[in-house]
Amino acid sequence: MIGSAAAYTYTGGRIVRSRELLGGLDLGPGKPEHIFAHTGRLPAFAGGNADVDIEMLACSAFALLVRHDDDRREYAYTKGAEASLATAERLGWTVVSMKNDWTTLF
Repeated sequence: MIGSAAAYTYTGGRIVRSRELLGGLDLGPGKPEHIFAHTGRLPAFAGGNADVDIEMLACSAFALLVRHDDDRREYAYTKGAEASLATAERLGWTVVSMKNDWTTLF
């Protein structure tokens, strides 16, 4: 799993975690940039659940979008995922419903 990472400094013989993020915030276009920076390639598989994941999912060979639509197991929210759900339909990504598909997965 690759995501936003804290920056560190070497101070007084110790590694100290900074409040800054290494390479900036890992959202939107920052996701494939971080993946490429860590691995030297774009992902074969990517999973996401929100609009900030569109670029990462779009650049992967296989994209899985989780639809948070089950207020019994977690909480239902699809706000912030409207564009990713529309893109998933347009590009043929696999969409998994927490409400309808989760028992199949587990």
